[in-house]
Amino acid sequence: MQTILVPTDFSPEARNAAVHAAEMARAFNAKLFLFHAYLLPTPVSEVPYVMVTVDELQKENESQLKKESERLAQQFGLKVESLVRIGIPSDEVKVLTEEIQPDLIVMGMKGMGGLDKMIGSTTINAVRKVKIPVLIVPHDVPFRPIKVVTYASDLSYQINSRLFQPLLTILQSFEARLQIVHIHHHTETKPTEEASKKALLQHFAAQKPAFDMITNSSIMAGIREYMDNHPCELLVMVSHKHTLLERLFTRDHTAQMAYKTNRPLLILQDRD
Repeated sequence: MQTILVPTDFSPEARNAAVHAAEMARAFNAKLFLFHAYLLPTPVSEVPYVMVTVDELQKENESQLKKESERLAQQFGLKVESLVRIGIPSDEVKVLTEEIQPDLIVMGMKGMGGLDKMIGSTTINAVRKVKIPVLIVPHDVPFRPIKVVTYASDLSYQINSRLFQPLLTILQSFEARLQIVHIHHHTETKPTEEASKKALLQHFAAQKPAFDMITNSSIMAGIREYMDNHPCELLVMVSHKHTLLERLFTRDHTAQMAYKTNRPLLILQDRD
């Protein structure tokens, strides 16, 4: 990994995510790219307000982002670049990813009940718009060195080495152990699942992963049950087009997965 993009709205949730990103950048010897997008304030009729120019807003936001960049650069010994733009945050994140082509996006997530905050809605929208991996960091989860990674697989796709490269990089950089879990609704294993399982274990053969299958009518409940009994520092899922896991990555489900599992959630994008 060479570049990690960190969208921020200067909230505590975003700053916590930036710390996670900085720790990972240090492990990968990568560059941080801090980004802030803002909208012009909308006046409310009959409510007095002080008119602020676009130039003033731009300078104020650039000043805040510069301070944040300098703090992270000094604290973690990293190269940090920054950029401020006006526009809808999730749209601007998508445009910026196409311009600078980062290897990973790291964003914060407010707890349940706080999704109306910009960082929450921007995170969910960005997950659905971009085509690169996104790491979602729950608001109250501090960074912990990654020793164990749980990959929740639906065993419904062909193995793609490019797709799994970010996961392999994390496993190798942190010398972490991999555990794979498959949550299914039926008690018997289908032939297609067995074939996918075999291919998956072959792909990660060097990591010698553990593999478990759990029967549960709810994917989220099954994953939470597994993680309660198999502690880890990072949960990984793949978003595939037209699959059950793709449908999980709606606004509410993504928030619940990141918040209720109380772990950073890495979403690998398998979408054109």
